[in-house]
Amino acid sequence: MIIGLVEMERARPAGVPQGVVVPTTVDWRPWNQALNMINLVADRGIVDAALALDEQIWRMHTVIRRGLRADENWTDLQQPVLEAQGAFINTARLQLARDGVALDRMTGKPAPDDPLWTR
Repeated sequence: MIIGLVEMERARPAGVPQGVVVPTTVDWRPWNQALNMINLVADRGIVDAALALDEQIWRMHTVIRRGLRADENWTDLQQPVLEAQGAFINTARLQLARDGVALDRMTGKPAPDDPLWTR
């Protein structure tokens, strides 16, 4: 879903002013199928974490559809989604993973303030 939202933001037609809502280009069906499966079989904690992630994805999607304002940036917009994603993963790991240990990182991508991004 996040990749689809990134692609939607990058593909926003240049002639459409910020604040004008564009139709979604994201295919929600796979996400909704996965969410429905979680709702069907997962423990309450995992379901709650998945629904919190879903809410953040919807919020991000709404902003992308209307276009980012000058005072908004992609990193700040994405952060609540990534935090909810991490919470979901760790909730599931604590209940399902053999070692039951939460992860400290969800990706190897350098932090936004890493000097790599300013080179």
